[in-house]
Amino acid sequence: MADSTIPTRLLVYGGNGFVGSKVLELAAIRGTVCTSVSRSGKMPAQLERTRPSWLNQVSWVAGDALNPDPLLVASADVIVCLVGSPPLPTFNQDAFEQQVTINGSANSAVIAEAQRQGVKRLVLLSAHIPVLMRSSRFGYYVGKQQASEAAADYTRASADNAATVLYPSAIYGTRYTAAGTAVPLGLFMSPVAWLMRRLPVVVSKFLPESPVTLQQVALSVVDAAMAADSQGLTVIENQDLLAI
Repeated sequence: MADSTIPTRLLVYGGNGFVGSKVLELAAIRGTVCTSVSRSGKMPAQLERTRPSWLNQVSWVAGDALNPDPLLVASADVIVCLVGSPPLPTFNQDAFEQQVTINGSANSAVIAEAQRQGVKRLVLLSAHIPVLMRSSRFGYYVGKQQASEAAADYTRASADNAATVLYPSAIYGTRYTAAGTAVPLGLFMSPVAWLMRRLPVVVSKFLPESPVTLQQVALSVVDAAMAADSQGLTVIENQDLLAI
């Protein structure tokens, strides 16, 4: 790992996903050399088709977050953990364990490898989960908690380590199907977000927090990754994202 205080090499686990693609775009536009790690190792279909100029800054590699490549991790200045699955209910033990593995174990394994390889900075995308859903029976919540605890342990392991954990509510923007077809979630979610921000507190405290945009989340991830003076554990809540 380079000794420079300004990060220049970003390793993104889950880089070909909804948030990951935007994070790579914003980071690459700033001149950062990025590597996207995913099971397929392929860039999203919409990028393959449009070939934006910032792709010159990005490499796409196949990898397993549960078994991260030590050499690849060691080559990075910053690790970004975006691995996750939707917060679906689980009706059997296998489904529960899969939610915990994807949202918790996978990110925790990457964080542990970052610590072993001496990488000094990481960013983790967690999620804001309503109080009524914070249950040990909800695999999504258990997994997200596990990953957040791994990030906290990472900062406690060394005074030189810095981690930022983001807790967004639902994220909306333009999603793409596997074939590259655009799905503009904002057409529905933007009015919902506007309404939720205006609900009385006596009502809103029992509901999920207002959705945030893909741009707000991805920008916060990149800003956290590129911050030269970050220290310890930094938490970015949904309300912080809404203020961007």
